[in-house]
This record gives sequence, C-alpha cells and structure tokens, in this order.
Amino acid sequence: MHRKTILWIGLFSAAVAAGAMLRLHDVRHRPMHADEAVHAFQFGGVLENGVFRYDPLEYHGPSLIFFTAVPAWIRGEKSLDRTDETTFRIVPVLFGLGLILLLPLLSRGLGTAAAVSAAIWTALSAPLVFYSRYYIHEIPFVFFGFCALACGTRYLRAKTWTWAALFGASAGWMHATKETCVLVWGAAAVALALVRFNAFVKKDDRIFHQEKIPFRHMMIAAASAAGISILMFSSFFRNPEGIIDSLRAFFLYFKRFSASSVHDHPWTYYMQLFFRHDPGRPVWTEVPVLVFAGLGAIGAFRTRRQGAWDGRLARFLVFHTVILSVLVSAIAYKTPWCALGFYHGCILLAGLGTASLLRWAGTAVRKTAAGLLLVIAFAAVLRQSILLNGRYDFDPCNPWVYAQTLPDVFSMVGKVETAAAESAGPVVVIMPGHGYWPLPWYFRKMKNVGWFGGIQENMPAASVILIAPELEQDLLQALHAEPPGGREKLYISLWKEELVLRPGVEVRGYQKIKK
Repeated sequence: MHRKTILWIGLFSAAVAAGAMLRLHDVRHRPMHADEAVHAFQFGGVLENGVFRYDPLEYHGPSLIFFTAVPAWIRGEKSLDRTDETTFRIVPVLFGLGLILLLPLLSRGLGTAAAVSAAIWTALSAPLVFYSRYYIHEIPFVFFGFCALACGTRYLRAKTWTWAALFGASAGWMHATKETCVLVWGAAAVALALVRFNAFVKKDDRIFHQEKIPFRHMMIAAASAAGISILMFSSFFRNPEGIIDSLRAFFLYFKRFSASSVHDHPWTYYMQLFFRHDPGRPVWTEVPVLVFAGLGAIGAFRTRRQGAWDGRLARFLVFHTVILSVLVSAIAYKTPWCALGFYHGCILLAGLGTASLLRWAGTAVRKTAAGLLLVIAFAAVLRQSILLNGRYDFDPCNPWVYAQTLPDVFSMVGKVETAAAESAGPVVVIMPGHGYWPLPWYFRKMKNVGWFGGIQENMPAASVILIAPELEQDLLQALHAEPPGGREKLYISLWKEELVLRPGVEVRGYQKIKK
C-alpha cells in the first residue's frame, strides 16, 4: 500500500476516533432541554402504544422517534420510565459520526486530501459536536442532506439505478425528518442552475452531456423518496392521515414562521453565533472554519479541476451554502441549530480550503508554515469544542445554548421526590404556557403528578405544589377562598434558595403541612 494512502487512512481513522470520543464523553452530563424532553415523550407514546401520530403544527417528522427504537430495543427498555438520557442522545451521536463516515463517498469529487480534511473539521467542530449530543432533529436532518449530496454525486458518475434509489431514499428521509427540507431543496435547485450557467459561460459542455438522467432513474428516485416518506408519516400504515398532514406541514411551516414569535431574531443572528465574547468568559469563534471555507470557495472558481478536485461539485457547494444561509437568515424565526445546514457546507468547503493550502505548500518552507497553521487551527477548534461541550455545555455564554435547562433542576427534582415520598397526595405543577418542560421527563417515574397552565377549580388537593412566581398570588387566593380561612390548607416552602429551571424561569415549591 502506498505511503500516502496509509497516511490518509490513519488521519481519517484518527478523525473518526476523535469524533467518537468528543460526542460520547459523559453524554448524560447536560440537563435535558425542554425540546429533548418533548421528543422523549413522543417516543414514549410510540414505545407504549406502537403508533406515531404526526402533528404538523407543533412538531417535526417521525424519523428521529423511530430511530430511537433501536437503542431502546437493544437496552431492553419497554416503557418511558425505564429509559435514560443515553437512550435518546446516542441517536444524534451516531448520526453525527455518520457525517464523518460518509466523507469517503465524496473522495473522488472533492479529492482525498479534501475529504480527510473535512473529516477532521467535522470531528472537532464545536457546534457539530454540541448538537450531536442533543436529542433533536437537526443532526439527523443534516446527515440525510449530506447523504443526498453524496449519493447524487456518485449517481452522476456511475448512472446506476442503485445510486438513484439511494439518492431518492435520502430525500425521503429528509422529508421524514424536518419540513425545512424545502429550503435545502430550493437552495440546491438554484445552486444547480448556477453551476450550469457557470459551465455555459465557460463553454464547458461536459456538464450538459454527463448530467442527462434517464427517465426510469428519475422514477426510481421518486419512488424511493415517496416510499420512505409514506412509510414514516403513516407510522407503517397505522396512521394514514399522517401522509396528508406531512403535505399540510409545508403550508403551516411558512404560515407559522411568518408570524411573530419569541424566536424572532435579526437577519445577522447566525453570523453573531460565529463570534461571541461575554465579559469574563472565553472568546468563542468559528473563524478558523470560515477562513478555510473562504479558501475553498476561492479555489472552487479558479480552475475546472485541480487534481482530484471536481470544480463543478466545489462550485455547487459554494452556491448552495451561500443561498441556504441567505434563506434561513431571511426568515425571522431562528434558533441556533438551524444554522447547521449551511454551517456543514462551510465545513466541507473548509476541507477544500485545507487541500488548497496543502497543494500550495510545495517548498519545505511552505510545508512547514502550512503544517504549523493547520496545527494551530485544529488545536484551537479542538480546545473550543472541549470547553463548549464540557464546562460550558449549559452556560448561557455558549453561543449554541438556547433556553437550556439549568442544573438547578436536579436540586428541584430531588426535593420534590423526597417531599412526595412523605405523603400519598399528588404533586401539582402550575406554570403558564407549558413552561414546566422538561420537568415531565424528570418526574416520569412519579405516577401522581398534575400539570396545569394556571389556577383551576378542578385541581386536586396537592401535597406538593410547584408554581411560577407570577401565579403565587392567584394560588394564595384559591387556597384561602374556602372556610375555615385556610387552616386546612397550610403550605411551607420546599426550598429557601432561588431555583431556576431555565434562564428567566424561576420555579417555587411548597409542601403541605401535615396535621
């Protein structure tokens, strides 16, 4: 085996190993986010009832939920109360590793150096590691989008029905994961048109000849996509109305995100995530990735092909990344994880930029300078990834943290469980707007818990009450509204300190005094 081949295999293996360690280390450490808890309860319904009922207004597609059945089955978990954080977070961990393992499929188009470099950037990237340890749909969604890119590229080279079917299946999985697939597909269509236009301007007729697709292959791809989508949304044909709901989701998506929301942010929001510094905290920045991505973008337009580098694929990545970033930035509704789609494009371009730097380093002096620059860049990215996924993984100074549950939840839950064990009465949680999530996850083993958005007449006489501070006065009036002047309903505080569920969301607890 050639020495350079051994080197590339060694570096790729090291990237996979580093990516696995960063993603798997202490994966249960961070408190469950409210979204993670909601998805866990969705899976609990499937685990215990066998059917997923898709709600296009509030939730995303079913693929994340169904894939969770695999670790639950391996671990022998047959009910939600037997699961733990590992059962759920191992799913995005594996998809996050898949983003590294898929890169060899693009080695002919990007070149071996670019593919291996992209593997290293992917393995170390702080946001990719962070959301690979986060039980939400985004990392699986990015994975399936990358699958579509890889399979589509291989199809254009081989023109076989197998790659056409795999491309279609990838598109189907994208739809079954998130309705935002329409943005990715739209950006891809425009990017392809721009690549064709660029080829026309440069009088490169190869692209028009090589990209002619047989009609039967189009049908195979469409059938694969539709089959996956129908199977998932219908919950394996046990919920047929889910198929119609999956189409309604596109209209509801644009309607929902055109309305005002607490998640509305300025168009510069995603760019602000790439450089952040809070006083007294470290500087968080994605500048190394962006610099190398810029080198890759410049190189994409310099020649049609540089060694193993296919210029058409490189230009497609540039166009797609830019267009997708503009689309998601134009939508007022923004959350940090929505940046991952175009950020992953930056990672791939950074791989191309790294390959460009290595080609430039012809002399011994240049090789030394390039090697030193790469070591510094990778070391900086690794350090940031370790910090943001360790010491600061729930800290608001972390740019990828968003309405994150705080460690106070553990103290809160421990005190409630102790108080509830002392009496047979129910636990009542009263917080407006379902603001009590992720407490249902932490109380999943307690069978006598009531959840309320406000004070109601039919609430049970609770032994423990958790309540938002703004509802305390209403609670006092309700407790003392009936004679004999509250002597039958006296409560004391469960904790003296201030306990915060999420930033700005304090929870107060009370325990009923025994007679």
